Amino acid sequence: MNKNDKEIEAIKEKYHKQIEKMGKMILNMYAVSNIRFWYSCLKNFRKSDDQARDLFEMEAFVTSIIVSYGRLFGKGSGSSKLEDDIIRPDLRSVHEKLINLRHAKYAHHGELSAFYKDLQLEYIDNTFIINPKIEIEFCLGAPKEWEPLFEYLSNYMYDFIHNILNKLTEETGIQWKFPHGPAPSWI
Repeated sequence: MNKNDKEIEAIKEKYHKQIEKMGKMILNMYAVSNIRFWYSCLKNFRKSDDQARDLFEMEAFVTSIIVSYGRLFGKGSGSSKLEDDIIRPDLRSVHEKLINLRHAKYAHHGELSAFYKDLQLEYIDNTFIINPKIEIEFCLGAPKEWEPLFEYLSNYMYDFIHNILNKLTEETGIQWKFPHGPAPSWI
């Protein structure tokens, strides 16, 4: 049965909270897609002759992953904050490691136990020579334990959206669909 414009608007108004939830989850879905892309870049990383460049490139991918992952579980406007308790028990330690890494290394620069800095001063010939020393934990390639967590989050969001769509279909008697296509090549 076709609905007129007034009936369609009434349905959209009645179910605006569910529609808003889906809209907010879309930002999280986008973040997880980005995370999975950057993870695939780490996973398929090929060493070059420029070791410093390689290290900085890997660090850029890890930074992108960690910052985006932290946003999923942080309060912000426009997206749904995911709660820690949605993470399966077998993935919780990986989740906590990523969140702690985000807090210590990226959000509160320098609090990480694997982050060490020192400034050595030498006085030679009436001149102070400053020798900075910094040691930072790097991920060389893609940590294998991260991948199941990222896959789980993709599936969680897919299920979240489809549960809402199924309820809307059931309550309204109208089919609700979300576009679905083939997974990107990096997944």
